[in-house]
Amino acid sequence: MIALRDSLPLLRQSENEQRPIRADWLCFCLLRAAEKAGYNRWWLAEHVTASVLCYLARTNEDNVITLRQLREIVRSALQAIGYAEIALRLDIIGPPFELSLIELAKEAGPGYELEFFRLLKERIEPALREGALSLEISGLQPCVRHLQSVKTWSRECSQLRNEIVQFLRAHFERANVKTDVHLRIR
Repeated sequence: MIALRDSLPLLRQSENEQRPIRADWLCFCLLRAAEKAGYNRWWLAEHVTASVLCYLARTNEDNVITLRQLREIVRSALQAIGYAEIALRLDIIGPPFELSLIELAKEAGPGYELEFFRLLKERIEPALREGALSLEISGLQPCVRHLQSVKTWSRECSQLRNEIVQFLRAHFERANVKTDVHLRIR
């Protein structure tokens, strides 16, 4: 038998794709539902997330669950504590699309900014086409340092960082996404 990380089941994305359940993502889904129900900055989101994860780690016997099963578990927890109005508005969106900018920069090679931007566009477009509602883009500073081939931050690094952020924002605006998209760049 294979021991699962934190004793949590994996989340089935599709027939061939399974991912770990992330607490920050589940909390984000709860906060979205709470806002739709009229609770801004709902203080219980983190506690409900922790409770659901604890339940999954200790009680759930399946090694893999679906988004539908997870949604029902979270809705049940919300109803049990008296927040049925949040449960009704809960949409468990797929886990965030993740992209490492430093990996793209390494693939493009130091000093090859045009290739980096081409790769970035190539990798982000499918996520937008498929309707990803949450995107996490990481490694911005190491990416910039790699592309600039420097160890210390400079004015040129700041300019390139701003260009990358602007490029991402412009890409989202052109994609004409119909729903709110959560974009996190770090």
